[in-house]
Amino acid sequence: MSRPNARRTARLVVGALSVIAATAWTAAASAQEPAPVPPEAAPPGAGAPPAAQLLPPPPPQPTPPPSPAMTRTPEPEVATVRSESDLDVEARRFAIGYSGVSQVPTGVGTLTAPAIALRYWATPMLGIDIGVGFGWLGGSTELSGQSMEKDSVFGFVLQGGLPIAIATHRHVSFQVIPFVTFAHGQTSTGTTAAPTDYSGMRVEVGARTGFEVFFGFIGIPELALSATVGLQFETLKNNSTSGGLSQSDTTFRLTTTVQNNPWDVFAGNVAARYYF
Repeated sequence: MSRPNARRTARLVVGALSVIAATAWTAAASAQEPAPVPPEAAPPGAGAPPAAQLLPPPPPQPTPPPSPAMTRTPEPEVATVRSESDLDVEARRFAIGYSGVSQVPTGVGTLTAPAIALRYWATPMLGIDIGVGFGWLGGSTELSGQSMEKDSVFGFVLQGGLPIAIATHRHVSFQVIPFVTFAHGQTSTGTTAAPTDYSGMRVEVGARTGFEVFFGFIGIPELALSATVGLQFETLKNNSTSGGLSQSDTTFRLTTTVQNNPWDVFAGNVAARYYF
């Protein structure tokens, strides 16, 4: 081998040994140094550059007082005129009173029988009337020490009606009243040995219309008077019996009726009621 080739080979060997020695020293140094500790996570904003000058936080605002509860102010009521009627079925549903005089047929005449009626309002518009009346007449006559019995007379009357309040205002009620009336009377004449018996019957069916006036304008709404006119169909029958023989007389009649003028109250011809 020539000298130049020997020198080149020596240089290559020395270079290879240097590289191997450097690599071994680096590996030994890395094995002796501890592994670097990973940096902890910095708090937010820690890495941000500090502000030029931070101002202190403002003081907390005082807690506002609780708002008052919202209440609805009632609107003022507009003054209105009272429109209630004296015919107040919630306060006064029943009424009792005088419903007029009825002439009861007895077969030989008539007997006066005033009727007392009860009125009940089932609704503010519809009511019920029920009336009853009766009469009796008797006595005796004495002459020269002799006493003689008078012919006794008895009779009664029944009334029924359905008052309908068509229109009602403060103190007045306009009404239509379908009605029916039944009356019966009887009497006897003659002696005990030969008596004559009489009887009479009257049936009326019809309707009246008119006003019921209440006295609320003077502070007595419970008191009322009625004045009506109407139309009725009447059947009148009189019977008599004497010695086994009977006789009857029947009359039919269609007439207008008046019950009656309010100023006839003292004559007993007007219906008056007191409500309770």
